[in-house]
Formats: sequence, C-alpha cells, structure tokens
Amino acid sequence: MRYEWVRITTVRSTYWITAVAMVIGVGLSFLISMGSSFEARDGELESLVVAYLAPAVITQFAAVAGPYLVAYILVIIGVLAWGHEYRHGMVRATLTAHGSRTRVWVAKFVVLGLWVGGVVLTILLLSTFVGWLWLRDDGVVFGGQVAWEQVARTFAYTVIFVWVGAAVASILRNQTASLVVVYIWPLVVEALLGLILRLIPGMDFLDDISKGFPFNAGDRIIRSTEIGRAFDEALGGAQLSTGEGFAVFGGFCAALMATSYILFSRRDA
Repeated sequence: MRYEWVRITTVRSTYWITAVAMVIGVGLSFLISMGSSFEARDGELESLVVAYLAPAVITQFAAVAGPYLVAYILVIIGVLAWGHEYRHGMVRATLTAHGSRTRVWVAKFVVLGLWVGGVVLTILLLSTFVGWLWLRDDGVVFGGQVAWEQVARTFAYTVIFVWVGAAVASILRNQTASLVVVYIWPLVVEALLGLILRLIPGMDFLDDISKGFPFNAGDRIIRSTEIGRAFDEALGGAQLSTGEGFAVFGGFCAALMATSYILFSRRDA
C-alpha cells in the first residue's frame, strides 16, 4: 500500500489529471448555477426544473443527459496506474520488490479507489456548495435527500468506472489501447449498437438487450432524476432501474477485475 501510494503521488500526471477534473467539474457547475440563477430572477425556470436542478448542477447535467465528464477524465488515472508499469517496464521492479502478486494487485486497486474517491467526492461537494451559493434563494434545495443521493450515486459510479479502466489496462497491458477502449466503447460502440438493434423491424426484444449494455446500465446509476428518466425513455423506452444498473455495471467491473487478477497472477511480467 505504501509502495503504490508513493507511486501514484509522485507521478505528475496524477496531479494534472486531478486538476483538470476539478476545474471542469466545479467550473461547469459554477456556470450552470450562475446561468440558472439569472434565469430564475427573470422568472423563466419551471417548477420541475427547479425541483431537479440540484442533481443537474452537482453532476454537470449528467443526472439529466449525457456522460459524467469528471469520470471520463479520472479514468485516465486508472488506466495509467497499470499503463505506466508496462510502458516503462517498471512492473518488473515492482514484482522484484514485492514477491506477492496478489498484494501488488490489491494495493493498486485500493489506492486507486482511495485517490479517485477522494477527488470525486471533493468535486461533488464543491459543486454542491457552488450551486447552493448561487441558487439558495431561488427555491433549489441542495441539502435534501435528492441532492445527497445524487452525490452518493455519482461517487459510486465514478469509482467503478475508474476500476473498469484500470482492469482493462491490466488486461491489455497497453495504455493507449486501453484509453481507446474506455472512451470509444461507451460513447460510440454502445450507442451505435443500440441504435442498430432498435431499428431492426419486428425484433423489439433486441432493444431490451441494448439496455443491458454495461455502460448504458451504468448511466442508470447517474440518471436518478425524473427528468433524466423521462429523457431516456423518450429516446429508447423504459430503461433499467437504478438497482439493475448497479448490478450490471458493478458485475461487469467485477468480471474485468477478476480477469485482470487471473492474468496478472499467471502471465510473465
């Protein structure tokens, strides 16, 4: 654990990626809150928007539609946690210093989870605070159950997402290929496959299969608001529930991590 903590805290990319994630996350929340506050003072915000604006601000609209950008930035740290080891051949030094591959594997995922969890929690709390500063007098509740549930959902989603990226990098042992996979698969491949399956005439059951794609299921964790669910259903019908999303996305992550562990234990460095 100490070895891996030193590694992750002495790599400059860790701090650059963390800084970018914080600037984008909190900065977008600031802009959304400021613009919403101006509209509220002009009387242009509808009651439904006011009711669910807090989750939208906290997640930079991911609770309504679109990807959670912070997770897509922080996943780079997860990929580099293994990618740097193989790119620079440091995995041999790591395994020479520590004879137990199991301890090395566990330490990487635990320390990675602690770092990313701390970063995303900080971003979520700062985004909540920024939203409260701008919108506290406009009827938007940032201290209620809906807002705090969104923080918890987004925290869990981000950590799982980053672990998926780390597992993919451990399996592929190539950080460039791993980054391509964790970006292209959720943002392009799943969307295109879902569209193709939806357009096949007389095969409606295939559309249900697309809703169980791992990253599509993971989106159900983020999109907990009434607006978000209505948006998804308008595009593709009823989606998985939050619990089902957790089960599919978490199970997908667990399967990748198990594969990563088996291969790391058996393959040559």
